Amino acid sequence: MSTLLVIPCFNECLRLPRYLPDLCELLKASKAETEVQLVDDGSTTEEQRALVDFAFSLMPTYPFVREPIILDRNLGKGGAIRAGWDASTGFDFLAFVDADGAAPASETVRFLERLDVLENKSSLLIAMREPGAGREIQRALSRKFVAKAFNTLLKIFYHIRIKDTQCGLKAVPSEFFSKLRNQLRQNGYGFDLELIANAKREGLALETMPIDWKEIPGSKTRIGPAIAFALQIVFRRI
Repeated sequence: MSTLLVIPCFNECLRLPRYLPDLCELLKASKAETEVQLVDDGSTTEEQRALVDFAFSLMPTYPFVREPIILDRNLGKGGAIRAGWDASTGFDFLAFVDADGAAPASETVRFLERLDVLENKSSLLIAMREPGAGREIQRALSRKFVAKAFNTLLKIFYHIRIKDTQCGLKAVPSEFFSKLRNQLRQNGYGFDLELIANAKREGLALETMPIDWKEIPGSKTRIGPAIAFALQIVFRRI
């Protein structure tokens, strides 16, 4: 299975270099047929230049790293991912992973390799931070509480019983994205739920995969967008 992996970046010149070289080295040795697409989501001019320079420094050694896409304004995570997916042609799956490296490079590659062995190729593959599933999870107590609250709302209002809808590592069949592209509009916290809800309505299998996950300094849960997401769930606006 060929996969385009989009990494949305907003002012990530400090965290991305700690993650991407390891990811590229593991992908180089992996059987997963993957190309990496960085998308700068309207960062500062200095950050954009740093991202382009960093990407071009990797491309000679790792030819599967594509030239970055630079957005002229901040769209949000969902908008950046869709911009990367829009630039894709000929891939079986479209995936994304957060730039902070919370999903370690080894786990990201293990996730991408899982796509090759899916029994049902019409599946949305969802990485999960699931304590008790034999994986190592390092997460602040406050984030655990927020996640549990969201999961409860999702069970009530969307009948989605996946334990972790928000983990920043997912892959969808490219045909699904092509079909539903104009219906996908969420840019913030609602992006992941929108993918899952639409996949469920379209009859795609929802495959989950527990992964190791480690909270990286610099990531924040913003109260305003979190409340807005909760209201979207309650009023079924996704």
